[in-house]
Amino acid sequence: MIRSSEVKEKTGIAQGDFAPDFELTDTKGQKIHLSDYRGKKNVVLVLNRSLVCPFCRRHMVQMGRDYDEFVKRDAEVIILGPNSPESFKRTWEIEELKMIGLSDHDSLVANSYHQEVKFMRMGRLPALLVLDKKGIIRFLHYGKSMSDIPENSRIYQILDEINKQNN
Repeated sequence: MIRSSEVKEKTGIAQGDFAPDFELTDTKGQKIHLSDYRGKKNVVLVLNRSLVCPFCRRHMVQMGRDYDEFVKRDAEVIILGPNSPESFKRTWEIEELKMIGLSDHDSLVANSYHQEVKFMRMGRLPALLVLDKKGIIRFLHYGKSMSDIPENSRIYQILDEINKQNN
């Protein structure tokens, strides 16, 4: 298991840090700031490789199906990736997704979160973070392969732990 200090040494961010703020436009044309959720909701932040990555796509669709489970845990799901705003909008319409989709077309947010690029694997590896209502990173996962994405059940456990500690 990778310790938080090892992640920080490698990436510059770690569990216990405040998540870097960002502003991107969602699939409805609204400006979204990560800081808008501070004091209001937990956040599950997913940094996808691409909308065409079969593993990321399957995970994203499953998160969409399970969206109500995240809402029950007072969490918003935010998914971002390097695809164009038009691709995000089209995907959200086709899949009828309720969570927030953000195009990070220039990879500025992915870079600030140090999402790893593996050229031999043709792009970035997936990353997933869980933030509490204070905006503190409570869980941080950088995938080691395209398919290395935590199951939703694991994310539910983390959110339940966060909510239990905050009650």
